[in-house]
Amino acid sequence: MAKAWTKESLERLTHKQLNTVYENALASPDPNAAGVLTLFEQHRLLERLGGGYRRSHRLVVDMEAICRSPEGIAAALDAAKAGEAPLAGVDPLPAERLGPEYGQRDFTTWAGGFVAEEIVDEGWMRHGRKTLPHRCVAKTAAFFLPPGNAR
Repeated sequence: MAKAWTKESLERLTHKQLNTVYENALASPDPNAAGVLTLFEQHRLLERLGGGYRRSHRLVVDMEAICRSPEGIAAALDAAKAGEAPLAGVDPLPAERLGPEYGQRDFTTWAGGFVAEEIVDEGWMRHGRKTLPHRCVAKTAAFFLPPGNAR
């Protein structure tokens, strides 16, 4: 990462060039690469790329805390026991706490992944996908069968 990137210099790049800089920064051992990745996150340059956020992004960290909280796990289990995808129970929590940012980019995918990991830890078995209720921000999510009910 020899070049010193700024928000303005990154915004002038074509989509292909921007993607190349991002991929190089991800793979680079250069300490300055972290600063470039921070610029992508701070100025929403990833939206221009169509890519997702890193796990260390503040909203992903917040999302994980919500999904793995006792309240999140209880909501996921309640939804699963009611025959819904577990994310249907959790979805209102980040929607309320993170606001409209929750529905942007791949945050609902992160939420679904965190919830799925928790449900599997509870002994449930993945069994396809389901459309979520209209009240949810996420549109679809993994569906699970209860422990001992594998088909």
